Amino acid sequence: MERGEIERRSAVAIVANLPRSIAQREVDTVAKLLNLDAECTQIVETRNSVGPGNIVLIELTSSNATDVFCGFGRIGASAESVASEAADAARSYLVSGAVAGEHLTDQLLLPFALAGGGAFTAEKLNLHSRTNMEIIRYFLPVDFVTTEEGSFTTVGIKT
Repeated sequence: MERGEIERRSAVAIVANLPRSIAQREVDTVAKLLNLDAECTQIVETRNSVGPGNIVLIELTSSNATDVFCGFGRIGASAESVASEAADAARSYLVSGAVAGEHLTDQLLLPFALAGGGAFTAEKLNLHSRTNMEIIRYFLPVDFVTTEEGSFTTVGIKT
């Protein structure tokens, strides 16, 4: 139910068949926006890919949870905008105080339902999470209970 203090922050930019400078701009942007030291960032280059692409990943680890936030490169998007998208998602998570970020939330629903109970705090419930709850109800005898609590939502399982 509680995330705990953030113990580790890191960012990695991965480029496939693209210039290293794109990844460098991404990690520089994330480092600036999240106050990361250079030793908390990494660049991975690969030429063993069918096509070009890039992604930036930000990992936040606390005593009770680890969540990953990403920005995907696409045609027309600058390296800075890709990195900013991931950093904005990470900052939103940090401010919320929740255990699970927006995209981890929907992934936790099935394991909690299969366990037959429990609860966790979620940054927010997006449409994907709400849809996932409805689908799970068709297959398992569980009810999800959600409660808005300030900057996050508590998600519980009632059997």
